[in-house]
Amino acid sequence: MPGLAAAAAGVALAWAVHRLLPGVPMLTAAVVAGVVAAHVPRLRTVVRGAARPGLTYAGKRLMRVGVVLLGLSVGLDDIAGLGWETVAMVVCTVAATFAGTVWLGRRLGLPGDQPLLIATGYSICGASAVGAMSDVSGSEEEDVATAVAMVTLCGTLAIVVLPLLHGPLGLDATQFGRWVGAGVHDVGQVVATAQTAGPTALREAVL
Repeated sequence: MPGLAAAAAGVALAWAVHRLLPGVPMLTAAVVAGVVAAHVPRLRTVVRGAARPGLTYAGKRLMRVGVVLLGLSVGLDDIAGLGWETVAMVVCTVAATFAGTVWLGRRLGLPGDQPLLIATGYSICGASAVGAMSDVSGSEEEDVATAVAMVTLCGTLAIVVLPLLHGPLGLDATQFGRWVGAGVHDVGQVVATAQTAGPTALREAVL
């Protein structure tokens, strides 16, 4: 399938960039390669045409397999070691983000279910959560597309911006990982953002 071949080529390119420039994380290189492919005219035609089904499959199914494999490396002792403070922070962050986004969306006059869908994506787990909520609420396709676009945009910005703030804010790897885990919604974007600060940050973010 052309899309799977394109995804494999992107992974190979990201690996090669990381080998040549160890300071550039592999996932970051992969994200940049994807952005470039989506905007270069000739590549964009392929990405939006023949490669689309395979890329969609890789972005949904294969990424989830990767997340599961990453989760298998996390033990119950690791979760228990987070402490009640971290659990409380996660619960409060989810509740505040959901309620605040719904309120702000309605104040801004967003139509239909957009406030609900955007709030779900921001506070839970990104585009996957938007899709699940749209199935329950029976939302219009336009509202779903808008919510997914907003969630994807903010998550992509997080991949670029948050690592730049790591040093200036004086955060250690643990603090940065927890910040990313609490503040970035989509799991793939969490991994791409946190791994820029090393394995400790990645572990804390995934937890």
